[in-house]
Amino acid sequence: MSRCDGLIDLSEDELVRRLGEPAARKTAGGDVWLVFRSPAVDLRVRCEGEDASRVVSWTATFSRGHRTLREAAADLGLWPAAAPDEKAEAVGVPLIRRSLACPGTDRKYSLTATVRGGSITQISVFNEPPDWL
Repeated sequence: MSRCDGLIDLSEDELVRRLGEPAARKTAGGDVWLVFRSPAVDLRVRCEGEDASRVVSWTATFSRGHRTLREAAADLGLWPAAAPDEKAEAVGVPLIRRSLACPGTDRKYSLTATVRGGSITQISVFNEPPDWL
């Protein structure tokens, strides 16, 4: 499950074909939540729409944190798209934020890396342009 690039806008069926059967699936408030597990990463995916649902966001939680954004993003197939690199121990806030280009279009997504205890513990991607730019 290491490749998370290109998950945004996939249908639920396409997502399952790509990642296999989820460990959990729940519907809530018109959304579908799926959880995929591997030894290195737990991936929680939110799809909008219970019927023809499409991926609108996802969060990867690493079983072992990463020292740099490059390591964490590369582990998910998001490097060099998430550049520039940052060391987790050097950031002054608990989040690293990036604009992430949508392949084949001029759209931008939002990427957020969570820093805890000097390591990057999660990366989230949302189908919205970054509002902090």
